[in-house]
Amino acid sequence: MRELRQPWQLLYRIYRHVRPVLEREFAAWYRRAQAIPDPELRKQALSSMESKKFHCEGGSVYAAQVVPHVEVVVPLIVAYQTISDYLDNLCDRSTSLDPEDFRQLHLSMQDALTPGAPLRDYYRFRKEKDDGGFLADLVLTSQRHAGQLPGYGKIMPRVLELSCLYSDLQVYKHIAHDQREKRLLAWWDEHKDRHRDLYWQEFAAVTGSTIGIFALFCLATEPHIRDEEIEAVNAAYFPWVCGLHILLDYLIDLEEDRLGGDLNFVSYYASEQEATERMRYFIQQAKASVDRLPNPAFHRMIVDGLVAFYLADRKVNRSQPHIYTIARELLKQAKGLPSVLFYVNSLLVRR
Repeated sequence: MRELRQPWQLLYRIYRHVRPVLEREFAAWYRRAQAIPDPELRKQALSSMESKKFHCEGGSVYAAQVVPHVEVVVPLIVAYQTISDYLDNLCDRSTSLDPEDFRQLHLSMQDALTPGAPLRDYYRFRKEKDDGGFLADLVLTSQRHAGQLPGYGKIMPRVLELSCLYSDLQVYKHIAHDQREKRLLAWWDEHKDRHRDLYWQEFAAVTGSTIGIFALFCLATEPHIRDEEIEAVNAAYFPWVCGLHILLDYLIDLEEDRLGGDLNFVSYYASEQEATERMRYFIQQAKASVDRLPNPAFHRMIVDGLVAFYLADRKVNRSQPHIYTIARELLKQAKGLPSVLFYVNSLLVRR
């Protein structure tokens, strides 16, 4: 498969090769969610899929690099991301504030990345339990497809590390409001020596992205991956591309989260100027770091695409000037024809 160099090539592969598989897989899991016996679990599964489908859509873009493997990579990304979104709803909008419950639920994410791992009782610490096998089948599907990647054994330790950090964040940010910041800061104390160029809230944001895992999935379609390639992808995505991803997500939700009393990591910056400077720094670091990756043009398009996708959101408008001002400055960092194409495509998709 020829290397992706132009945005029109990327968009063509997405619509021609990736999207049909994505739609098929997503529709199948949606039908499974509709059949969940427990009404609360069914409600949260359907709500997560209806409101967060764009997570699967965005993750599946990575498969455009590896079209010959699309029937493995896209079902893997859709299944794993569906677990992530479903558990996010169970922790954020459902009936529990129990960190033990959140930790047990998220063991499914590490099991999903461990081919052959036995299933566990993921609902052990909550009263709602009967999902008709929905979560277990998502785990088994992820295991099966991960095991079909020729180089998966090489990336497995790294994706498990990223998955564990993601699960830590989900546990700490969803506990009682008067405890979550203290727990997040204590967690940061365990990791800050390795990430001295980050603020604590930026580290937390970085861990909240799954796209570093998806980038590694695509790398694992090659049977003989060099350790240097794995480390280069990991270093580019964690922290820079993953951090940019989630900081943009929090930026557009800034006002909504303020009104709802929800945790928002962008709100911890001291000023609009500091938020703009730090997020501009993430864009610059992301672009510089992806230049060292296999297929660098593709990953540069991912960076431009993230900026375009999030800043094309309806929430970015003049009625919310603090968000609009930061977004306008960040868009200046994503220059050229690729950014224009992705921005226009994002407007069409999201609006």
